[in-house]
Amino acid sequence: MIAVVRSRSSWSLFVPTIWKTVRVFISSTFRDMHAERDHLVRVVFPALREKLLPHRIHLDDIDLRWGVTREQADRDMALDVCLEQIDNARPLFIGILGERYGYVPEQFSVEAASKYGWVQHQTGKSITELEILYGVLRQHEMQARAMFFFRDPAFLSEVPEPLRRQMAAEDAESAEKLAVLKRVIREAGLPIPPVEHYPCRFAGLRIDRRLVNFHLEEADAKALEAVAGGGMVTPEAYANLDDHLREIVGKYGVVYLAGLEEFGRAVLERLWNAIRDQHNLPDEPPMAGAGERDELAEERDYHERFMESRLRVYVGRETVQRELVAYADGGERMPCLVAGRSGSGKSAALARFATEYAETHAGALVVPRFVGASPASTNLRLMLRRFCLELQREFQFTDAVQREGQATEVVPAGVPQTVHELIPRFRDFLGRVPEGRRVVLVIDALDQLDESDDAHSLYWLPRDWPAHVKAMVSCVADPVGKNRILDAFEHRPHRRVEIGALDANERLEIVRAVPSLSAKTLDAGQAGVLLSNPATENPLFLLVALEELRGFGSYEHLNARIRAFPNEGDTVTAIFTQVIQRLEDDFGEELTRTVLSLLASARRGLSERELGELTASLEQGDNLFAALRQIRPYLQARGGLLDFFHRNFGRAVREHYLNTEEAQADAHARLAAYFRGQEYFTESFEEQRARARRLPPTPRPVNVRKVDELPWQLLQVAKKTGKEDPKSPHWDAVADLLTDWQFLEAKAEAEP
Repeated sequence: MIAVVRSRSSWSLFVPTIWKTVRVFISSTFRDMHAERDHLVRVVFPALREKLLPHRIHLDDIDLRWGVTREQADRDMALDVCLEQIDNARPLFIGILGERYGYVPEQFSVEAASKYGWVQHQTGKSITELEILYGVLRQHEMQARAMFFFRDPAFLSEVPEPLRRQMAAEDAESAEKLAVLKRVIREAGLPIPPVEHYPCRFAGLRIDRRLVNFHLEEADAKALEAVAGGGMVTPEAYANLDDHLREIVGKYGVVYLAGLEEFGRAVLERLWNAIRDQHNLPDEPPMAGAGERDELAEERDYHERFMESRLRVYVGRETVQRELVAYADGGERMPCLVAGRSGSGKSAALARFATEYAETHAGALVVPRFVGASPASTNLRLMLRRFCLELQREFQFTDAVQREGQATEVVPAGVPQTVHELIPRFRDFLGRVPEGRRVVLVIDALDQLDESDDAHSLYWLPRDWPAHVKAMVSCVADPVGKNRILDAFEHRPHRRVEIGALDANERLEIVRAVPSLSAKTLDAGQAGVLLSNPATENPLFLLVALEELRGFGSYEHLNARIRAFPNEGDTVTAIFTQVIQRLEDDFGEELTRTVLSLLASARRGLSERELGELTASLEQGDNLFAALRQIRPYLQARGGLLDFFHRNFGRAVREHYLNTEEAQADAHARLAAYFRGQEYFTESFEEQRARARRLPPTPRPVNVRKVDELPWQLLQVAKKTGKEDPKSPHWDAVADLLTDWQFLEAKAEAEP
């Protein structure tokens, strides 16, 4: 089975939601537009996806820098592919024009001449112009959904002569054709006028270090690294290259243009306005449970979106699904444990089960909880409370209450707030579920639960369940390291379902499906090279690899990029290391190092606000949110704090940045200094005094983050720096804090 785009994601009690998909086609020449296309793919489109997600809209960008296979090119079918994708992408079209006119096909394929008869009269025109004619100028209904951007050519004077030939007009005839095309666009009376002369500046050449290190001899790689720090060859460095290095840079580098922020903002604004108008969207998305704050509806909203993200592409695993359905339909009175290695696809398997079981079993109540999908999802207390609220809302449980001097009164069964009270209430509600109703509670990633309230011991999870009430949980089962969840299950009855490696057919289906979301196609040879890597048996590795390829802009080096993926050892961690290196190239090494190393060093994660304040002084600090959007699929939210969802990502960060105790101590010291600089209370001193005079007394609002993180960070610094010296001043800092009356007051007043 393969489901590329799910149209509905719902379960019992959830309002069925229709997910829509919007596609946008990017038309431009290729060689001179890598910078703009990269800016769209890595900055603009992730920001727009984040904006559209609450409206249940997917955004697929069609960037055909690669996607036309060698076989299609040999058969002169490049135009066929482009025009077909324009049809698929309607109604959004982005045209970007610089100084190049683009490739002019010598002939059209028989298929194109037959399907698009008008092209027979368009000989001598470039594919870019034919895209614009077909996608916009010949289609009146498309003109309100098309937007054009003309680049200011002033930057060309800064580009060295050998590189300028890649950016300037091919010849005088091509320059004239392009000028005519721009004039036609200007005079077409489009509802969205072209953006004229958007600025940019030449900033050097960008080098893909993964390809360079994969192909070059060690001496050449070291020489290039010396002049291409952070993957960039500056204009000054390029001017001083010898002929040999200049040849290497020309082969593996592309002209990099900086200052594209204005261009990006214009694209984002126009795309959002077009999509908003087309779908009648409000500027702000409607809240789940609009009209009143409904904590269940809000929580369902998070989990529904998480499930949708895991089900956009789902392949195979039919045996696993049959086992899960058999358990849910059966009469076993024990929980089901879904186990597998990190990245094996447990979340996707449970998301598919939860969705399809509710759709095919009328009357069944399926309540999924994907730990890390929402800010509240990692907390045991909130999870138990949500389950109790769902059961209460569905079955309307009541309690008999007798008040002093009054008759017994039947009232709705209450749902308490504390873990101590919730556990017996949870067991009570499970036992009251009517025998004619089937209930399935799904908890994904039990090992990601906060360890507070001793959650990992599983004392709260009943050992014996009613035959018609099921608990389906998942946990990582890696061969190394201690796992309290697995240890707890060894001492209780349970059914175990293993999630194994992908088979060859499943991997091939994923390779066909994932790039196709962006109209890209790996040819048989490229797919073969990728799948010959045994690491692709792991779904997480394969999906990360395909996502990295999706944003890769060079058709000429695509095969080399595929071969550069890690293929031995801890390959999942290694491919996340490549993701980190790509982030360094995209957003700056200092910003990437700071964000990821501090996330890895925080006790419970960091909020976006905290990360913003910690990176505000960095030169690349403005790139923070663009960088976070790139790694959002690999992060989880813990009570409003960001943390690593995949343990391999966290491991890659620690190996890449925090591989010495000195580096670890520096990161902890930076966080300690940040939290030390904050106030203990979020009210001013005058506000605190006013509060003290009011009766009844109420606790002051404490800066919980400070009292939680600061002592832990100071302790880590002492452990890393002063572990061999009990008289180290770092231990004094810990002692001073623990005897500070302000800290003790705040700690005592902080909510548990």
